[in-house]
Amino acid sequence: MQKWHLNVRITVRDLSGNIIEQVEKKNLIVNVGLNMVRDVLAGDVTDGEIKVIGIGTDATAPAVGQTQLIAEVFRKARTSDSKPAVGQYESVWYIAPAEAVVNIREVGFFAGAAALVGTPNSGIMVARVLYSRNKTALESIQFERLDSFEEA
Repeated sequence: MQKWHLNVRITVRDLSGNIIEQVEKKNLIVNVGLNMVRDVLAGDVTDGEIKVIGIGTDATAPAVGQTQLIAEVFRKARTSDSKPAVGQYESVWYIAPAEAVVNIREVGFFAGAAALVGTPNSGIMVARVLYSRNKTALESIQFERLDSFEEA
């Protein structure tokens, strides 16, 4: 049996770069995300790259049947990525102080050729997580997502 583990580290910093909050969360990998990976392996999908983070304001519990955020209000392209170890892929998004100044409640990660920064809920939502923060213009947030694939 193989497993796909997904963890997200969220780091909030003040304008001086001091960490004011750091949390780790497990994302729910939704069915369309699992099917996308299946379809990449089958050759039916040629672009499974996780490109965009979406931020929303709804606290509805994540469910495997969801295909988009409930109330998406902000999107940003991935800042960086790496392959830190065998079977691991890390992607990072940096949200600057002036960006996404909203009451954050949900975060989604979107993949595929149709995942566009300027188009809410575009692309394939791979995973969704609840995160509660009333973000201000006096702080930045970094989302670090680590996908781990391993034999169980």
